[in-house]
Amino acid sequence: MESRLARLEAVQSMLLEIGQLSASCTDITAFIGAVHRALGRIMYADNFYVTLAEREDGTVRFVYFVDTVDQGPSPDQRVTLASPEQSPTAWVMLNKKAMTITADEMRARSDGRWGEGSVSEHWMGCPLFDQQHEVLGAIVIQSHLPQYTYSQEDEALFALIANHVSNALQGMQSMDRLERAVQERTRALAHANDSLEQQNAALAQALQQLKQAQSELVRQEKLASLGQMVAGVAHEINTPLGICVTATSHLVQELKLTREELAAGEMTEDSLQAFFDVVDQSLRIMTTNTQRAASLVRSFKQVAVDQSSDDIRSFNLAGYLNEVLLSLQPKLKGRPVKVEVACAPDLVLDSFPGAVSQIVTNMVVNSLVHGFERDQPGRIRIAARLEDDGMVAFEYGDDGAGMDGDTLAKLFDPFFTTRRGNGGSGLGGHILYNLVTGALKGTLRVESSPGQGLQYFLRFPQKLKKAPLLVAA
Repeated sequence: MESRLARLEAVQSMLLEIGQLSASCTDITAFIGAVHRALGRIMYADNFYVTLAEREDGTVRFVYFVDTVDQGPSPDQRVTLASPEQSPTAWVMLNKKAMTITADEMRARSDGRWGEGSVSEHWMGCPLFDQQHEVLGAIVIQSHLPQYTYSQEDEALFALIANHVSNALQGMQSMDRLERAVQERTRALAHANDSLEQQNAALAQALQQLKQAQSELVRQEKLASLGQMVAGVAHEINTPLGICVTATSHLVQELKLTREELAAGEMTEDSLQAFFDVVDQSLRIMTTNTQRAASLVRSFKQVAVDQSSDDIRSFNLAGYLNEVLLSLQPKLKGRPVKVEVACAPDLVLDSFPGAVSQIVTNMVVNSLVHGFERDQPGRIRIAARLEDDGMVAFEYGDDGAGMDGDTLAKLFDPFFTTRRGNGGSGLGGHILYNLVTGALKGTLRVESSPGQGLQYFLRFPQKLKKAPLLVAA
């Protein structure tokens, strides 16, 4: 039992390290190398590689490759993989599923025709996904020695690591695109008037707040779960920023044409009025979208600060639930799932808002991943009320797929998931249980049956005096 707890603590430490690396690393190869070193402290990892897909031509790049037997291609070289029967890497990326296979099994399925490198004694690979569940690439670990093999627990852990690497890669790529867009916009505004400079300052401030929120989120997330939110935030903020970049580019072009018309002596009252109309419309577009970006950042930042805090504070539960649900809009966007909140507007808690945020986030994500298919309509209901004994009765329910009794009994076990290799980490329920019973000093009961959805029933004190916010392993 002690060795299992020690391993779980080591896993949590490694996942926290991956979350911190995703916030500080800007080079993908360096980031994956750091992940490889961290992984080596948990399991045998002498042979490890990561591929990223080049979607336009179907090739891949081995952006990181370390092996004791084979010499891999350079990180910039595009490689065409063999058929899925001959190449387990190709199979994992094509089928969007994790796979573990032995040398004998691989020889049997490939009919003796091996597509890439040596036949390993034990091979384990997982796909990497973007937010639209499209394949980014694959992460692979393998053993060429018969004394080193991988257990089912290793498979579960490796799938969890693949999930966090996917989130980190998305965040790094999203932030890179966002920063390039802001840089282009800044250069375009260099010759604009004072109003344009004010808009630039507003956008720069929004970007700075976003970076601060990201730093706080990733540093403090116990298992890097907030890394997913950061990627969603970047995606949401990118829309108004992109609109502003487009409006600015159009205005700069109109300014250039007007100057040329004025220099040529061809300026008329109508053309001048048309230019003023373009300036007015562009500034209104930019003002609206910068305000939208700032509003999003404020909501996300509030949730981020609470998740990173170990302090008890007073907060209005109904208002805070709305803030948390706003931070989950990137997850809910495009899904026909409606969320209803029934909470007394005057219910104030003296508790840990970060724990409440993580609990609600885990519940909603669990419903989206396990309860509903991608295009399946559904309903989520959250209700809270204060009872006479000073306890808060908090209820959460969805009308999704539900689960049978055997699955329900394992809901809070660490590393248990019904979606291994498809975005399920296996730690969401475990963290949720520890937050309710540990940080909030409450109790948790759950009910479910196939086709009838899943319901959580929580009871916890309205006012806490002391208790550090911990995510127990």
